Amino acid sequence: MTQEHRALVIGGGIAGPAVSLFLQRAGFAPRIFEAHPEPATIGGGFQIAPNGMRVLAALGLAERIAAAGAPSSQFQFRNFYGRVIGNLDLRRSGFGVTIRRADFHRILLSKITRRGLTVEYGKRLTAIEDSGKTVVAHFDDGTTACGDMLVAADGVASRVRGLILPHYARPHYTGMLGVGGFVPSDVDLPSDHGAAHRLNFTVGPRLQFGHATLSSSSPVWGWWCHLPQEAELSRAELQAITDDEFRSRVLQAFRGWPAPVEDFVTATKEIMRTAIYDVPPLPTWHMGRVMLIGDAAHAMSPAGGQGASLALEDAMALGQRLARPASSIHAVFGEVEDRLRARAERMVAQARQNDVRQLKELGGFGQWMRDRLFPVFMPLVARQLERDYQGAP
Repeated sequence: MTQEHRALVIGGGIAGPAVSLFLQRAGFAPRIFEAHPEPATIGGGFQIAPNGMRVLAALGLAERIAAAGAPSSQFQFRNFYGRVIGNLDLRRSGFGVTIRRADFHRILLSKITRRGLTVEYGKRLTAIEDSGKTVVAHFDDGTTACGDMLVAADGVASRVRGLILPHYARPHYTGMLGVGGFVPSDVDLPSDHGAAHRLNFTVGPRLQFGHATLSSSSPVWGWWCHLPQEAELSRAELQAITDDEFRSRVLQAFRGWPAPVEDFVTATKEIMRTAIYDVPPLPTWHMGRVMLIGDAAHAMSPAGGQGASLALEDAMALGQRLARPASSIHAVFGEVEDRLRARAERMVAQARQNDVRQLKELGGFGQWMRDRLFPVFMPLVARQLERDYQGAP
């Protein structure tokens, strides 16, 4: 490979390895750099929506991901009293999967290894030099790397975004915490066997609680919720709070909710928690020979259910466009951004509204009205989700 075929990829999470596979198909020799010293082995579960699964199918990974996870193209909503108030079946739009993040990451990394690619760990980016003809990445260990372009897949707190768009370095704190955990195997599971094949949501006077299986072969149940947290806490401050303290906080927020809410929370030994951030609209996703993708460009609250899937779509769109002739890298970046931007920003805004809606306190009459209007609005929700699942235009 000559120098103009080299691509630097910053970030070894989801978008970085995925875009590297597509770049390799397009004739580039990607190098992947990750700031952390080793692969991530922690984290909760998440959903890959049908549009994301289609990207994984293009990479030959959909079957492995589906086998490691559990189906999630059906949704059921219950109220505070445990009564079903709405069902959605979106299987005609494709199939979604819920999976443990560590399992997903392991499968993705095994794929890049088979393709002869590696992630270089412990590479924290400090500076970027863009000469107009090449781009050089500088790392805090004193090393550098040179390529024809640099793709930033380094997440919501993107170092690359901070370097090329310094006024947008910090993401927006939403005032919410994402909280969840895995349920021990000896806990009594939901008596409704259908619950293992869908996403289950309980909506109360305020807030929302979700639970689902994250693996079908040996069922692993996970749960999640969002809690308001006005003061922004650092990762270290959040982790300093004991599991018992956090468990008590969650139980206080969901006291009296129908099974299995309290049972799941009480039985969970390790309570996972993270501050939720999103990235408001940026003036651009690219500058010179550098482009942002995934959470670096448009991070959203998990309430949108599309973070990982949009990152995968970005990776495929960029790789496929680079496989075709173009006048310049800058022109390719512009075309890809024009194609993806409006849809991504709409989803970021919708995810933020989903969180805001959870904070509204409903009295008895408000809950009664919501429960009766829920079935009326289900077709509208279904159409919106089907629109999202269609994928990038």
